[in-house]
Amino acid sequence: MKSMSRPMLIRIRIILQHLSDGQRVTAGHMARLLDVSQRTIARDLDYMINALDLPIKYEFILKSYILDGPLPSIFSVTRDGDGKLDGIARSARKKAKTDESHKQPPRG
Repeated sequence: MKSMSRPMLIRIRIILQHLSDGQRVTAGHMARLLDVSQRTIARDLDYMINALDLPIKYEFILKSYILDGPLPSIFSVTRDGDGKLDGIARSARKKAKTDESHKQPPRG
């Protein structure tokens, strides 16, 4: 099992940034991106949906989460901030792009 290398609030912020950008989110992809377990991401998403009441829904056909409405202003995420969280999010996005470019094509 992987250690929790990112605090929950930072993980939530990064997940929200992906969702706000219109990206579909899977526990597996976010777990690799943030270097935590899929179960940790699943718990984060459950917390975001049930405790924070954020408009996130699960698309069963695509097996991914999407943003299903506007975020309350307290949860809005911006691209232009100069805070630490934005730097971590940029780093995570860069890692995701690198991971995607190194994927092997499926064997047929």
